[in-house]
Amino acid sequence: MAVPAEKPDSSTPSMEQNAATNPLALLVKQLIDINSEIFELKEDIVAKGIPYNTANALVELSRVGKVEELSQLKQSALQNAASQYGAAAITADALDAHLVKLSDLEDDLSHHRRIAKGRNLEAQSLNLLTNVIRQNPGDRGANVLSKIFEYARACDIPVKMLAPMEMPEIEEPESVLPDIKLPEPETKGWKKYRSLLVDLAIGAVMACCALALLT
Repeated sequence: MAVPAEKPDSSTPSMEQNAATNPLALLVKQLIDINSEIFELKEDIVAKGIPYNTANALVELSRVGKVEELSQLKQSALQNAASQYGAAAITADALDAHLVKLSDLEDDLSHHRRIAKGRNLEAQSLNLLTNVIRQNPGDRGANVLSKIFEYARACDIPVKMLAPMEMPEIEEPESVLPDIKLPEPETKGWKKYRSLLVDLAIGAVMACCALALLT
């Protein structure tokens, strides 16, 4: 019997709230949604008479397009299911519909994993985090992850605590214009000297005019 999901803790932000502003939280949420749908479909197949490993093999054969092998395994799986579960066994049409949906979901899962790889996210750690959160909807895996850290410390395993992600500083591009040096500002002494020269020049001009009028 399946264990009922725990009620989410309203004191912490939901996955939807975090995903709205956090790219990593959005990616994890997408992985959780896809994995949850895959799990539900496979659970239905298993509950109706087809073993889990056989279901995985059927999905893989469907994805790679091995029609003949897929047909043989599907026929064998349906016969075994019918012999064990009778009328409650999965039908051929239902199995085909599930396989089509599972193939699409597996493709979506591979796409999101490629995105994670492109962002230099470690696949094994991401898968572990995704599964822990999915299987613990009540606290999103907080208790399980806390225990993992506690056990790691007890076993003297060095654990690097994550620091907040920081964006690199953006540097302004260097100017392509030539570096033109401006003239040095005039000093107070030079201003006085220039003023004296101007006065002497004016005086000389006035003297020349006066001599010209007298002669």
